[in-house]
Amino acid sequence: MGSKSTYRKQFLSKHPTCCFCGGNFPAVEIDHIPSRVLFDNKHWPEGYEFPACIQCNRATRHDEQVVAMLSRVYPDAKSKEGQEEVQERIRAVAHNYPEVLEEMRPTARQVRSTLKKYGIEKPDGITTAELPFLSVSGPRLNAAIENFGRKLFCALFYKHTGVILPAKGGIAMKWFSNIQIENDEIPRDLAKLVVGFPTLSRSRTNLDRQFFYRYGIS
Repeated sequence: MGSKSTYRKQFLSKHPTCCFCGGNFPAVEIDHIPSRVLFDNKHWPEGYEFPACIQCNRATRHDEQVVAMLSRVYPDAKSKEGQEEVQERIRAVAHNYPEVLEEMRPTARQVRSTLKKYGIEKPDGITTAELPFLSVSGPRLNAAIENFGRKLFCALFYKHTGVILPAKGGIAMKWFSNIQIENDEIPRDLAKLVVGFPTLSRSRTNLDRQFFYRYGIS
């Protein structure tokens, strides 16, 4: 307990200002970005701790649960432990943010449109409601992802530049579902701009299978 307290004081001494609110408030807590809930057994990557004020640290905890749930439902977990973690993430969202689950139920029209757009053949003997599709166009889901993305960007900006993004700084965001990724809908020109590709790990265990990112600074 003493070592954790000492580490916290030393960390906040080196990083005295919250990196999430434009440097407007002093940092009093350590935030883990990406959130621990995104990783197996909450084993988050080393070196991804950030200074935060109380409000910023706790503002996105429900949003992080939504993103963690999305990251777990695809690809399907193979182990019993992994399947239990998926159910745990779904229960967390159902308890704290049930409206998100409701708006993720696709309509029959949405499913038919997706099948047609991507040339997917519906298997015989099942209805469109039984197909494993989720709708990600709802406003609550997108608000959660935008809040998560804003915080993630502020953290990585601080990590790779050593500078806090000012309150007047701008963030542009676009995200893609797995079916869009599989159909190569991510603009390939982005690869020329984001050449940095760090390795995330903990205790020499590579975590890139669970979370990875690229970045570029100009």
